[in-house]
Amino acid sequence: MQTTEAIKPDYKKYIGSLIMFGFASISITRWTQSGELFFLVLSFRDLIASYFLAKRESAEIKSTKMMSMIAYISSGLPLIYLSAPYGLELRIYRLGADLLTIIGFLIVTWATIDLGTKLGVSPAKRGEKQTQGMYRFFNHPMYLGYGIAQLGWLLVNKFNINIYLISILLFILRAKDENRILDQSSPHHK
Repeated sequence: MQTTEAIKPDYKKYIGSLIMFGFASISITRWTQSGELFFLVLSFRDLIASYFLAKRESAEIKSTKMMSMIAYISSGLPLIYLSAPYGLELRIYRLGADLLTIIGFLIVTWATIDLGTKLGVSPAKRGEKQTQGMYRFFNHPMYLGYGIAQLGWLLVNKFNINIYLISILLFILRAKDENRILDQSSPHHK
């Protein structure tokens, strides 16, 4: 007689989905208050992430709890960018920020579609390593896209430099952990 191993439900994906839905709600609120394109597009990113997280595949290898916290902090960090100081808003800077937002989130959207149900906020191995679409050109196109989109916030308000640098540092940490997890499961890893 053959025994089957009980499959534990992945409730964490629903918690992650709710967190990203909460981030979307905050983004929409920031957009209605500021009119800044970044927050409107960020709300779409968070809604899409919320959907794909609820549908995601189970992870074969997961990151640590600390890295999961870093990943969610990194995802929520853009919500605290400072708007342009009152009376100092220049149209050319707003246009530059909007263009960087559009370019960055086009990259993120393409990468999200490429990942589909393999999408996760914290680094994990969900099936084979993605090598199609944007992943043919970049190892971490989502982080690249986020970095480009958030770069515009330096044009909007110079005091955003600290938030931007922390954000980039967290992307680097996430990318390194992702590489570690994917290398750990590759046939070439010893």
